[in-house]
Amino acid sequence: MSKVQSVILETNPHRPVNFNEKAVSKVLEESYLIADVKEDGVRLNLCVMGERRSGYENGYDYPVEWLSREGKRFPVFCHQHVGNPLSFDNRWPDFFETDEALFPEGFMLDAELRIDDLPCKDIAGTLRRHQAIDLSRLKVIVFGILPMSVVRSGQDYDVTHSVMKYHVEYQVKLLKERFPEIAWSVVESLDCFSVEEVDTLYESVRERKLEGLVLKDPNGIYKRSKQSGMWKMTPDDNEDGKVVGLVWGTPGLANEGKVIGFEVLLESGHVVNACKISKALMDEFTAKVSEAEFANSGRVSNPYEGHTVRLTFMERYPDGSLRHPSFDSFRGISEPTIKE
Repeated sequence: MSKVQSVILETNPHRPVNFNEKAVSKVLEESYLIADVKEDGVRLNLCVMGERRSGYENGYDYPVEWLSREGKRFPVFCHQHVGNPLSFDNRWPDFFETDEALFPEGFMLDAELRIDDLPCKDIAGTLRRHQAIDLSRLKVIVFGILPMSVVRSGQDYDVTHSVMKYHVEYQVKLLKERFPEIAWSVVESLDCFSVEEVDTLYESVRERKLEGLVLKDPNGIYKRSKQSGMWKMTPDDNEDGKVVGLVWGTPGLANEGKVIGFEVLLESGHVVNACKISKALMDEFTAKVSEAEFANSGRVSNPYEGHTVRLTFMERYPDGSLRHPSFDSFRGISEPTIKE
């Protein structure tokens, strides 16, 4: 895992709550729903911060920060030979001064970051590495935009979702023209006027092997943190949690003495054993535990304690426990204990 990164800016973006049919139906009774297709990427808060330079009456620099939803830099962009893509790029003054910029003194794009067509866990792994990455591999799928003044204030943004999507389309168009080396796009989105339409769209998205939907109240505004007004509609076959213990191979069997998984405290409050990992991961985890044991004078310790993880399962029982939970991936990117 990567070393701990400091918070650059507390972006505190609007996070969707779990799907609630009653709340969604209430919105549909009054208007409709904006249904964004949920990409299997990593949440990106891309901040273009226009900052006045000392000694220049009208001069502005444009540092760009590629941040997680926790406001931390992705390690891949901390590489000394890479830095933050587009930061202090000489095309920004033209972008803001020549074009009709929505937010002349800076903005934040709320988006999903994809790398090629990698699945989320491989994207996270790539972002954790301090290695250069070709910008042509980056895909930024945008679903929100805020002025930097609002981001810094930490307040809700009093612009409805129905209006914001047009702001997004306009800004992405300009970004495509000015910075073509990165694949910019607007999130795929449809308006739904009934629960049946929502269900049909969800089924078609899942058939395409995509993650699901994010449903938005068109008259709702962009709020901060995890709040209603946006609902996540995804399959109930994975859950996140934190590592609270190690699972060892059974004595006398092939994996005796090896770490074969983790005890995980789920966000729902249950503790489960998440195993079914590859031989390579068993060796990696066991070696890391052995290193920690050696460093602690022979005392067994868990270097993965508190790490955020995602696990998959076949079925959720009525009491909330899981059938056949399996370790899927770590969720931390800038810091192992923070889900991003």
